[in-house]
Amino acid sequence: MSILNLRLLRGAACCLLTASIAGSAMADDKSDDGIAQIFHGAPKFKNDNGDYWKVRGRLMWDIATLSETPTSGIERSIDDSEFRAARIGAEGKYGDFKFTVEADFAGSKTSYKDVNIAWSGPVKIKVGQMKAGGSMEEMTSGRHTTFIERGMITDGIGFDRRIGAQVSKSFEAGGLSAGIFGNSINGAKDGKPTNTIITGRGYYVPIKDKANILHFGASVRHTDRALGAPSHSARWGSHLATEKIKPNVGDDALLFGLEAARIQGSFHAEAEFLSEEGDLGDVQGGFIQAGYFLTGETRKYKGGKMDRTKPKKPVSKGGYGAWELAARFDTMDARGAGDEKVDAYTLGVNWHPESHARISVNYTTANGDRFDADGLYMRLQMDW
Repeated sequence: MSILNLRLLRGAACCLLTASIAGSAMADDKSDDGIAQIFHGAPKFKNDNGDYWKVRGRLMWDIATLSETPTSGIERSIDDSEFRAARIGAEGKYGDFKFTVEADFAGSKTSYKDVNIAWSGPVKIKVGQMKAGGSMEEMTSGRHTTFIERGMITDGIGFDRRIGAQVSKSFEAGGLSAGIFGNSINGAKDGKPTNTIITGRGYYVPIKDKANILHFGASVRHTDRALGAPSHSARWGSHLATEKIKPNVGDDALLFGLEAARIQGSFHAEAEFLSEEGDLGDVQGGFIQAGYFLTGETRKYKGGKMDRTKPKKPVSKGGYGAWELAARFDTMDARGAGDEKVDAYTLGVNWHPESHARISVNYTTANGDRFDADGLYMRLQMDW
């Protein structure tokens, strides 16, 4: 590990220590309760009928020191930082209707994320821009995923947000959803070509207790990829990595996915496999991962996806927050779609000092047909 890796790790430790000391001070001084409340989410303004509205958003700042060595043998070092997300928006509910609108200001231009309205009756109907289908890992918010970045295959096949309509139905032991989608708001605004996506997903939960969950799911997607429509790519680890895998499966692409998850007390595990084939080629990949809360928390599960896990003893109450260790094996094979096969191994530590604050440190080592890489990266995150 390079000296820059050690500096990053030392910086992470300093951040953890500083936040812990500050949080303990807040717990001892009741006059600072308002400051601690910042990390407990934005307040809801609601009436007696249960209608409400609230501001929502997130900030995610990533720091990374990475090393990539292509088959040419010339090592490339990357020491950089970025705002991975800087979102602001609003959500609300009135009667059977719920709306969400959110924009992201990270990067070089503004992009629109969830912009939709949903009606909840015998079935749920959602219209607007949303995630166009997806696996459990993709449907889980980036605020609540175990690792800083999702598995390679989810980016490689492109579970992007698009304008469309979705119908879903939840049951006591599972749920079903189906949707049809076209262009995205950003694509339409920029005059980009569009195509049509048809999706479906179902999941079954034979065991469903607060600290004892068993989940199985499957998904399907058909994509008519028009010429010039958005292409997709995956990185081996941090979003700041420069090596990318870019599968090209062509037109008339059909995707199948399988997923499973287990929660037992403080232990949790997930596994997914996704495969897509079009008229030009095919790509497949997946991951298996596990995590354990050292401080006794249980991974939160809700509606076919992982949700926010709150610390039992937050720093603002004199505790140490929630501490989690995790490991993942991640693989993606794009050799049948004009690219390469990559395997990646990631170790992670997550600290949740408060319900809406998190510091994550990941180390990934990756081996591809065209490069080797490793890197240490960290995320400072808060949401509301």
